[in-house]
Amino acid sequence: MKPYDWHAAAWSGLLSDAGRLPHALLLGGPEGLGKTAFGEALVARLLCEQMGDGPERLACGSCNSCNWLAAGNHPDFRLVQPEDAGGQDTAEDGAEAVRVESPVRKLGQGQVRVDQIRALEDFVFVGSHRQGNRVVLISQAETMNAAAANSLLKILEEPPSSVYFILISSYWRRLLPTLLSRCRTLILGHPDVGVARRWLKDRGVIEAEQLLDLAGGVPLLAADWEENGRSEAYFRLIETLLSKVSDPVAMAAKWTPLLKAEQGFSLGQLVEAMQKLMLDLGMLKIAGRCRYHRAWKDQLTELVRSATAPGIMSCYNELLRIRAVARHPLNSQLFLEDLAARYLRALAPGRV
Repeated sequence: MKPYDWHAAAWSGLLSDAGRLPHALLLGGPEGLGKTAFGEALVARLLCEQMGDGPERLACGSCNSCNWLAAGNHPDFRLVQPEDAGGQDTAEDGAEAVRVESPVRKLGQGQVRVDQIRALEDFVFVGSHRQGNRVVLISQAETMNAAAANSLLKILEEPPSSVYFILISSYWRRLLPTLLSRCRTLILGHPDVGVARRWLKDRGVIEAEQLLDLAGGVPLLAADWEENGRSEAYFRLIETLLSKVSDPVAMAAKWTPLLKAEQGFSLGQLVEAMQKLMLDLGMLKIAGRCRYHRAWKDQLTELVRSATAPGIMSCYNELLRIRAVARHPLNSQLFLEDLAARYLRALAPGRV
């Protein structure tokens, strides 16, 4: 287990004085940047029984502790994660995949509950099986309900010296301020573009630069699109949006195969992709630059030549509202045609 290349500096800085690691560490940052991989590497490092002082400061991967952890049955490790988080179209923010869409949680589902935290008390306050460290990893920590957060707060008031808590959250600002005050916060931000591109190219991603832009600088998301075939659907969608089709019914007909393809879009993902394009069109019109579609900048510039900034941003705001109902439209085909009509109106000359 090791953190991603773009977290090398954060890893080195955290472990520069391994004897003074915080007993409660919050790993925060945007989704899909490898916080889970970082946390898992730190768990392995804390539990490893043959840890040397090599430059990478990683777990050895071969001692009994490392083998038990890899097998998922280490007696001095506990993983706490949301229960009943069913129905989510996501992948873990870990070593091989990335969250693609935010989960839809029903009331009472997808939470870390108080009984899960209370179950840690015996683990925390009873001695270690291996006479070493004990580690608790809490995934999606922001999903703790109030009772669970308060129960954890009590444990963190006087933790034993050999117990370490690692909290992972993409929405860490939702945590109780009193809980945040008990943790050292380490924010893992977007990687350097050059490092991210090299990582993608090493994985065989051909259109690394374009995909990284479309993914908002999140390399794990770009890699996920390439691996599951969605990158092809994304490029085809951009092609239809840049085409000279002026009939919304004809444009919607071009989108239908992208939704029905095995590795195509969901309606929500299609709307999100269009939001990115409209944002770039607005930025080009106002400031002459774009963020997500730099490879298509010349074509986009021509596309917005006769359009107006208010018309473009009005469409963008409409898409924000539409995305909320994109998961369950009454009629998918009418939804697509309405979407296409709004897009084409936004590009019409003099549209305000």
